[in-house]
Amino acid sequence: MLRRDRAEWKALVASLNARPAGALHGPESPRWEARDVYAHLARWINNSMDAFAAWLDGRRVIAPPEDSDDEINARWQAEDSVLPLDEARERAQRAFDHRLAAIEVVPPDGWDSILEEMARADGHKHYAAHRNYLESSLTRDAHNSSARGID
Repeated sequence: MLRRDRAEWKALVASLNARPAGALHGPESPRWEARDVYAHLARWINNSMDAFAAWLDGRRVIAPPEDSDDEINARWQAEDSVLPLDEARERAQRAFDHRLAAIEVVPPDGWDSILEEMARADGHKHYAAHRNYLESSLTRDAHNSSARGID
């Protein structure tokens, strides 16, 4: 799992670094730039790792964030909109590194199905989804430019 997480994280970071400014998602989605994706990932990774740590510490009742994911994302994006790209990137990298370290130190007998589910939350599938949004947006932009005769 962690090998896949690292590989997908590296691919996503490379994609975001290649396109640091401008909308990354299609017109049907909220306007997110690289800064927004980094801030979003930092928030969700930190959230899931707080739950992970609570479960490990024996605090079994973990309140999920209120509202739908879309509402949470919109609220967090508004709150984080003042972050410069470099700070958002740094927050995301710290959250990612903390996530890996926290997962790696759990002893084999410390795992249960809920902890495993928490460990997988906000991992490679989440990073891949954002990279796929970005790549499909780039493909769509290139196609639209070609259709209009723009090179």
